[in-house]
Amino acid sequence: MLKYEHIANNIEKFIANGQYQAGDKLPSVEELKTNYAVSKSTIIKALEVLEKEGTIFQARGSGIYVRNKRIDGYVNLLKTKGFSDNLQDHDISSLVVEFDEFIPDEAVRAHLKLNQNEKVIYIKRLRFLDNQLLCIETSYFNKRIVPTLDTQIATQSIFNHIQEQLDINIGFSDIYFYVDFLNKNESQLLELNEGDPCMRHELIFHTNKGMPFDYSNIVYHFKNAKFFVPIQS
Repeated sequence: MLKYEHIANNIEKFIANGQYQAGDKLPSVEELKTNYAVSKSTIIKALEVLEKEGTIFQARGSGIYVRNKRIDGYVNLLKTKGFSDNLQDHDISSLVVEFDEFIPDEAVRAHLKLNQNEKVIYIKRLRFLDNQLLCIETSYFNKRIVPTLDTQIATQSIFNHIQEQLDINIGFSDIYFYVDFLNKNESQLLELNEGDPCMRHELIFHTNKGMPFDYSNIVYHFKNAKFFVPIQS
């Protein structure tokens, strides 16, 4: 875990433990810099993470404040480091439907910037939130960057494995989402009807050096998935 991520987690724990309440003012950037003995840029990065998660808001010329506690069980569309990180107080589980390694088609190669003969690790999972079907997640991992995955890892948090075991720092992601309808196969997996509405989520994850390592498509269960977007004015 990088320094700014550790600091963000630390501040989030203080808030979760009730040390800071909604509307409370946090220490200034300079105070946090001194308290954690890090650079100003590290503190700014940590605050950006907390702001993106909807934990704090920064008022120009006034300070850093704790936001109201978000409604429980909603997926933050701007927080993309996996559901386990997004919904920490809930039971997130996975059922692996398909697992394979192969040379992907041209569209996947383009998203992951692969050479023609490079392979991907392909995983299709059903994801559950507190034992309720949340979504179908289909992922293609650049095998050159993520060389080791198996079905056991895929039943848990893949991103934890990538960060902690493979020591890969996740940098940024591109996110696209739109409303659509379920096809026959998707409806069967989600135990819904063909033609039911769904939210589709297309994501490309990059390392902190800008290399794409994961191209994923997510199809959400329209009855069980709820979303929010924290906005800073």
